[in-house]
Amino acid sequence: MKKYSKILIIICTLLYLPAVAEQVRKLAWQDLVPAHLSTDGPFADLTQEQLELVVWVFNFIDSLPPHGKGKDTEEFYREIGETIPQLKEAGIDINELMAKRKIIQTSIVEELNGQRVRIPGYLLPLEVSATKVTEFLLVPYVGACIHVPPPPPNQIIYVKIGQSKSYKSKNLYEPVWVTGIIAAKSMVKDLYLVDGSAGVDIGYSMQATHIEPYKK
Repeated sequence: MKKYSKILIIICTLLYLPAVAEQVRKLAWQDLVPAHLSTDGPFADLTQEQLELVVWVFNFIDSLPPHGKGKDTEEFYREIGETIPQLKEAGIDINELMAKRKIIQTSIVEELNGQRVRIPGYLLPLEVSATKVTEFLLVPYVGACIHVPPPPPNQIIYVKIGQSKSYKSKNLYEPVWVTGIIAAKSMVKDLYLVDGSAGVDIGYSMQATHIEPYKK
């Protein structure tokens, strides 16, 4: 009887081990931002009107070319130059908010290092062999990285696929689920566009073991 009990224990153990090995943590994009930063944001005390104005200033500061690059550009700089003092009168320091925003956007969750995870997103190819993708950026929304400004570094994942597991992409920004080992490590990757190339700041990378079309 003891002999059969030992055999049963061994069988149960062998069945249990693959299940443990295959445990995958399902991530949402907000999980890539340190929890204390996402819950204690710099805009919590702003009214809706103030928040919209601050976001407007941020967007133009992020995307406007340098001074002297056109009449329209100078007009926007003039508007921003008038808006910032108005915000300061209300006790809102744009430079301070931008510094806090940068911390939120560039901070990564070190605890994710080496974890096997599964996350949904949109596929933006970097390297394509024939019709198969071997490297891509996983981003949270359509148009990311092509439109200015790009997502924050901690909202972009660089994904590498082994040649034997390359993914046949149907179109640009195809929604997918990606499973693999994630690394919290900042890097810069060149993204080649129609009008040239641009370096994209990235907060995470992943060695993909499985990619599949997105389904809820």
